[in-house]
Amino acid sequence: MEPVKERDAKSEEENFQEGVFIHIPVKIRLEALEKVFQQKLVGYIIQEDDSEDAKQFGEILSIHLSPGIEGYDLLVQQEIKMKTMLFSNKIVKFHFQLKLSYNADEQELQVNDYRVEGEQKSWFANQALKVMMNSIFRNKILKMSKISLLPKLQDLVKDLNKKLAAILEVKKGILLFGNIDKFKIVDLYVKEDCLVARLELAGVLAAEVYELEID
Repeated sequence: MEPVKERDAKSEEENFQEGVFIHIPVKIRLEALEKVFQQKLVGYIIQEDDSEDAKQFGEILSIHLSPGIEGYDLLVQQEIKMKTMLFSNKIVKFHFQLKLSYNADEQELQVNDYRVEGEQKSWFANQALKVMMNSIFRNKILKMSKISLLPKLQDLVKDLNKKLAAILEVKKGILLFGNIDKFKIVDLYVKEDCLVARLELAGVLAAEVYELEID
């Protein structure tokens, strides 16, 4: 998954004339993202539809995230307690390999491609699980796995504005103050063991130097 290309210089220059325009990369460790997935998905009953008498496929017991391999961005390992006739009450392990892309217009991380692999000793069990999990992933797990980063990043900008409003001393003798008016995520991609969100911030900042140290 390749990062989105930088904006052209002319566009950036126009923004600088109006105030401050900066890009800030924010790294979100996969282990932090994993905890969010665990809170959202562990204990989730995978079933055919949302009706009370819907056929149940299984219950998610655990989930683990790690960097993808073989050209994929993210590896999602899961344990599921199966509720089907073929695997009744059997705990099975399998993983998804995900290839991701970021839609800046929709502010959404999208799954472009994926691969399902079973982790059982039996070839037949792995093939049966692969067919079933492909269907379940498309219809259920993919919808449940959507996580909005905007609220967290909005909180980050609010906290920054509070500090700027109170005048932030970034270094001894240097004060920074102002306000971030707007922001958006211009790119989102997995790099090593982190999900990197590149933020575009626009606002007005000023600095004041009240003490100089001359060596």
